[in-house]
Order: sequence, then structure tokens, then C-alpha cells
Amino acid sequence: MSKVLSHLVALRCVEAAARHQSYSRAADELHVTQAAVSQQIRQIEEVLGVKLFVRRGRSMQPTTKGRQLAGQLSKGFRAIVDGVHQIQSEPVPGTLNITTTQSMATMLLMPNLWKFRQQHPEIDVRVAASSGLEDLRHGDMDVAIRFGFFEQSELHQTILFEDPLVALCSPQLLEHVDLTDPENLKECWLVDANYRPGFGWPDWLKLAGLDFPAGEIKWLQVSNLDVALSAVMSGHGIFLGSHILSKQFIEAGTLVKPFPHRIENGIRYSFLYDESSPRLKRIQVFRDWLFALVKEAGG
Repeated sequence: MSKVLSHLVALRCVEAAARHQSYSRAADELHVTQAAVSQQIRQIEEVLGVKLFVRRGRSMQPTTKGRQLAGQLSKGFRAIVDGVHQIQSEPVPGTLNITTTQSMATMLLMPNLWKFRQQHPEIDVRVAASSGLEDLRHGDMDVAIRFGFFEQSELHQTILFEDPLVALCSPQLLEHVDLTDPENLKECWLVDANYRPGFGWPDWLKLAGLDFPAGEIKWLQVSNLDVALSAVMSGHGIFLGSHILSKQFIEAGTLVKPFPHRIENGIRYSFLYDESSPRLKRIQVFRDWLFALVKEAGG
């Protein structure tokens, strides 16, 4: 076996630093200090007789040989992890960590999770609400349920649902504004969640046959759907949201859909996981339940 394997710790530092283009973030991942990462990389550069990284601004950029080595190391480490997982597959009973958006957690997952617990009491589901895509290969999360039209090549990704965007508001808003006449939307704050072009309020207003002068519209710009939901649930306007996610809230009277107009395929959620995860059997049980739930909600 090659003597270079005696420098396995240094090789892990090279792979992580190239992936993050940062010694400090590599150190965080490997649970060591930045100085330790720097020292390990310097030593392996001396052993190999090549320069693997150069500093550019605040980042550490891999050289051509550094990128080449890091690419092969990534494949090798992945093969090692896959091999270990194949003999360490966890049974169905146990913990399952799920990350998703606040809106998905609030509007669909948490109101229905008791049903999953009734069917599968052997699985302890823990939900964390966040807007970022966590590292499912190296982090603590097993499943990500994410909003947006994107492709994630390193993970198994399945579209959970695509849904129309519909206008939604709280019942309290209807106590102050008569929305039986769409023209009265001028009296409401239109909460804009910064959707992709072609799928926002201007497009919905056009579908509804409304042509307001720009100065007559009251906009409330927010960063994402989670913030929009929070604003509307507090009675501060009307927003465009998912028909599937809102169905249970509409049935409970917490949200109201005052208009029939809808922007088709305006929203997408994807179900993502690492196919080499030792918790794959547990993930598949939850996946099957969730997809059935969504199918029921969309019916």
C-alpha cells in the first residue's frame, strides 16, 4: 500500500479545503483548528513536491494540481463512506432528522406529523426549519424538503409537488376590506415574496383583468415565502401562496382564498436525500408517507 496513505489526515484537509475554498470552513467541517489544516496541507505539499493552494483575497484557491487531486480524493472518500454504509445500514426504527422551510413546516408537515407517528411510532422525526440547503452527506440532517426550481446533482432529488400560486389572506383582512370586488385590492398591502420572473403579483393581476396604476398599489416586499406567510397570518395583507400548503388552513378558517385566479406551476418543493445514507430504509418510509399526504392534499 502506498506510503501516501500515512498522510490520510492531510489528504482529508486537502479535499475539504478545495471543496470550501477556505481553510477555516474546512477546519469547521473536520472539527480541528484552521492552523492545523494549514499545517497539514503544507506538510503534504512538501511530501508531494507540488503547490496545492494559493491565496486569492480571502479564499484559498486550489491550483490545477490541487483541483485534480481533490477531485480524486472526493471520489475515494465517497467510495469509503459508501462501503462502510453498506455494512452499517440502520434499521427502520430510530431517529430521522428533517430540514425544511418554515412555511412547509408550519402549513403541511407539523399539522400532519401526528398521523405519521400513529402509523410509525418506531420512527422519531425531528424537524428543523431553515432556508438553507444543509450538507446531507456530512451534516446531521437526513432529509431536506426544499422550495424552488433547482437541480441538485449530488443528492437524490424528487419533485414533491408543483402547485399553482393563489391569492391568500387572513379572515381578519376581510373584516376591513370587501374583496368581493377585486378592485378593492388597491386598499390592501400586496405582499411580494420575490418569486421568479413571470410568477408574481403583476402576472396575477393581469390574469384577474386588473390594471392598476403603479402609484395605486401598496407593496410589501419580503425576502421569501416564509416571511410572507408570517405577515399575512398577522393580518397585514395578501400574498401568493401554494394551494396544497394552504388547503388545511383554508378548511380550518385560518386562511382565505378570496379569488379563483391562479398562476399555474408557480411553486415547487423537492424531496432530497443522500442515497448512501445509513438511514435509507427510514428515509424511504417517511418519503412514501409524505408523498401520499401531498397527493391527498392536492386532491
